[in-house]
Amino acid sequence: MKHHNKMLLVGSVAAVTFGINTSLPLVPQFGNTVTTVSAKSKAKEVTVGPGTYTVGKQIKPGRYTITSLSGSGNLTGEKKSDINIILGTEVDDDLGQVTSYTSSLKKGAKIKIDGIEQVNFKPVSKRKKLTILGAGDWVVGKDIKAGRYKISALEGAGNITDSDGEINEILGTESDEDLGQVTHITTDLTKKQVISTDLQQIQLTKEK
Repeated sequence: MKHHNKMLLVGSVAAVTFGINTSLPLVPQFGNTVTTVSAKSKAKEVTVGPGTYTVGKQIKPGRYTITSLSGSGNLTGEKKSDINIILGTEVDDDLGQVTSYTSSLKKGAKIKIDGIEQVNFKPVSKRKKLTILGAGDWVVGKDIKAGRYKISALEGAGNITDSDGEINEILGTESDEDLGQVTHITTDLTKKQVISTDLQQIQLTKEK
């Protein structure tokens, strides 16, 4: 499924930034670092506006959940990032718009924001193995237990791919023959395999 550029839609919402360390002040201003996850992590919470940012300069390297605090538009990555989504404050199935994207950002990656008034990068404090996942990049062995799964769309529609070239589908809550969209796939997931999805929510059900 190809993402299409959309017209700028600027909403007016309260920009409330949630920090991990509540002892630190919350400052929801563009470019302000709010909190650090741990002594070992370089990731720091930051809120920025439309523009282009370099990981390692304006954004610290690390794993983040990225959300829109105000507005909706395109969020893309270049060089060491494959992010290519439409991000907004609400889910929009017609646009393929999601409310969050979780990804590990490496030093040197370029992040571009178009049409979104405020985007928040919140560090992921702890990784745990889940069976319901939002849009993002997920590593088998860290975020998903290795095994055989039926992967189904719970909300939204979009692409699901993997780092091994085994998965390349358009997944949705309803099948669509014209798009080649299906409601689920069944596959083996192995350690270190990276699953990338731009659906709002998918579910992994263990199979034999």
